[in-house]
Parts: sequence; C-alpha cells; structure tokens
Amino acid sequence: MISRVAEHCFWLARYLERAENTARVLEVNHTLLLDFHVPLAQQWRPLLIISGVHDYEAEPSAEGVQAFMTWDRDNPFSIASSLAWARENARIIREVISGEMWERMNFYHLWMQGHEGRGLYDANRSEFYAEVRRINQLLHGIADATMSHGEAWEFFKLGTYLERASQTARIMDVKYHTLLPQVEDVGSPIDNAHWVAILMSCSGCEPFYKKPRPTPIDPGSAVAEFLIFDEQFPRSVRRCLWECREATAAAAGTPAGHKPTEPERQLIALIAYLDARNIPDVIREGLHETLTRVVDSVHEVGAAIHAAFFAADLRPTPTRLQSLPPAHAAATQTQSQA
Repeated sequence: MISRVAEHCFWLARYLERAENTARVLEVNHTLLLDFHVPLAQQWRPLLIISGVHDYEAEPSAEGVQAFMTWDRDNPFSIASSLAWARENARIIREVISGEMWERMNFYHLWMQGHEGRGLYDANRSEFYAEVRRINQLLHGIADATMSHGEAWEFFKLGTYLERASQTARIMDVKYHTLLPQVEDVGSPIDNAHWVAILMSCSGCEPFYKKPRPTPIDPGSAVAEFLIFDEQFPRSVRRCLWECREATAAAAGTPAGHKPTEPERQLIALIAYLDARNIPDVIREGLHETLTRVVDSVHEVGAAIHAAFFAADLRPTPTRLQSLPPAHAAATQTQSQA
C-alpha cells in the first residue's frame, strides 16, 4: 500500500476522533459548571491543557474557550479545524473510502461552515456538541460498513484507537490532577461529581455503572481502574492499546513468530507495563505518574508509526529473491525463467 494513502487514512481517523473528544469534553464541562461551584481558575483552563494548548493568552472564560475550541481554524485542536482536516484527508483518498462516507463528510463540512451549525451552537450549546459527537459516530459506522477491511482499514483503526488512548489518559490526568480536591473533600459530592464528569468525558458513565463489581471500592479508584484497565470498554487505555497492537501487526503484515516492527514493539512494552500492575499499584505509584507515562509512550508510538510506515525514505521489505546473495539470486531467477 502507498505510504501516502496509509498516512491519510491514519490521520482521517485521528481528526474525526479528536473532534468528538473535544465536543464531549466541552459539553461535560459546560454541564458540570451549571450544577456545581468550581473555582474560576479550574473551570476552563483544564480543557486547554487536555488539548495541548499552553499558549492561550486571554483569561480562560466560558465563551472564549468554547469559541476557541469550537470555531478557531488556527487552533489545530478545535472542532472546526479537526473536521476540516478530516475532510481534506478524505478528499485525497477518495479512491479508498466509500462514496457514502465522502458524501456524509461533505454534508457535515458544509453544516459546520454554514448558518445551520452556527445557529445550533448559539441556540442550544449542548445539542450542538451532541450533534458533533453523532457526526463522528455515524462516519465511523459508515466506514466500518462500507470500506474494505484491508490495509487502509487497519490504518484507519490504528488512528482511531491511538487517539482514544491518548485522549482517555489526558482527560483523566488533567481534569482530576487540576481539580484535585483537598483532603476533606475526598468522598464528598463535589469529588464524586468530578469522577462522574471524567467518566462522561470518556463516554464511560453508562458502561461503568452497568459493570458488576464483586467488592466495594471507592469511586476514584473504581473509575480509574475502569478507564485504564477494563478489557471490554472500547475507550479504556488497555483496550485501545490492544486494538492498536492488532491493527499495527495487520497493517505491517508481520507473520506470527517474526520480529515485530518498532511500533509493535513499543505497544507490546506499554501493554506489558500496564499488565504488570493493578489499580492499587497505580494509586501507590501515583496516578499522575502512570498516566503521564502512558501519554508520553503513546506519543512515542505515534512517532514510530510515522518512521515505520509514512516516512519519505521508507523502503519496501525485501522479497526472498532480493534478500539472497547476488549470485544465488541470479541463478534462481534463471531457473524460474527456464
């Protein structure tokens, strides 16, 4: 598969996932502040940090941050920017994605650019963010149902789950580390509300409460365990890393028992790091430290994916004939021609 096409599949998925994550975090934060009093410094700045925006010059206000994270095309993490770049990647690889997916991408691109999207944003902020989430979910459903599940699909999956792993870890780390309560607040309604908000920011509230638990556990540890270790929830860090490992191996075509590619090796090491721990270990070692290691490792995996699959100096894997000594190769070729 051409590396350029693979890279566009990868980033198409990442931008779509990023738009949904941004919309969900904005919606949850907007709702949380309606119900609970949160100090001014802790209201909107954490959302900028989650997205990696550290140079926001103005005082973070509700309208300022929401407009910046929704409409600012110069902000690469805004919803408008993410959807625009997703459409651009889709446009370049129209021969890979289905006509239905391209049609729906165009529809939502025009919706964001026109009066309808802006009008919904002004009239009903929560419904606007919910619609953006549905955009991503619909496009992923169309892709799953209409794309051939070959190499292009594996790179699409890889982009989706790598972005999810990073976002889940960032949301948990930044939101709770920034909003870390005082000792007397632990277990209080506001403390529990923050953990619920973290669950909602990862679309994990409903599956969390539906999952049976054999022994009682405090809310903070229970949420952290679910979002990091759960094997079935599609946005838990561990599940996302599993999906990334499988997609990377499938995209690389690595046969069983052969040396894995560098991205596979790094993913295997990160999964092993998590498998060697449980939630008491994580709490004892430090939730912030564990999540920081996950975020940094995912970033390194992204760099390894670029070097292994997308870099301009990428060379194809030698065939058996190409890997033979010159004399042996020539003799083999002669025999085949005869």
